[in-house]
Amino acid sequence: MFLKPSEVSKRYSAIEQVYPMLKQEWDRFHHNLEWKDFSHYQDQTIHSEGKGHEILEEDYFLAPPADETTEWAIAPLYYRKIPYTPNTDTLPRVTKTLKWAGAIQYAGFVRLKGGCQLGWHYDPDPNKYLQRIRFQLPFCTMGTILQTETQEKVQAEGKLQCFVSSALHKVQNQSDSVRYALVFDHFRMGKGKL
Repeated sequence: MFLKPSEVSKRYSAIEQVYPMLKQEWDRFHHNLEWKDFSHYQDQTIHSEGKGHEILEEDYFLAPPADETTEWAIAPLYYRKIPYTPNTDTLPRVTKTLKWAGAIQYAGFVRLKGGCQLGWHYDPDPNKYLQRIRFQLPFCTMGTILQTETQEKVQAEGKLQCFVSSALHKVQNQSDSVRYALVFDHFRMGKGKL
């Protein structure tokens, strides 16, 4: 189920307004980010169980470095409100914007190789009283589609999308190019799906 960012928080919708400034920083420094290969995680969880799992601090440290052959990689910025300083120091404007918006529970950049996908899955909510709202802000995308059970939306660079991530969803990169997106979570009161 897709939502409008302004329905969740006006601060989140303001992120689109500062996107050009964030993109300038991204273009200059994203090659210095520390990317971790989570393709194995995807095989263990999404492919075998059909659901995601919380990626914890130790998961980042244990994950191998990503290279150009990696299908799905993450450059963490925050986990449980703790900055991952190799990356937050690399992109201080992005970091400051996330802090201002209050989007630091979990945040990071994701990289999906061309022709790859994160198959159908859901991300469990933290508990039965909280819902996770997942935000995605594409920084470089061509031919990437985000689908939920009932809707399908093409992703556009600089256009923030959000959805209830406990709903079944998938992302497909139908292009030959790498898709990069800033991803962060918001939690709100509601019936959580475990």
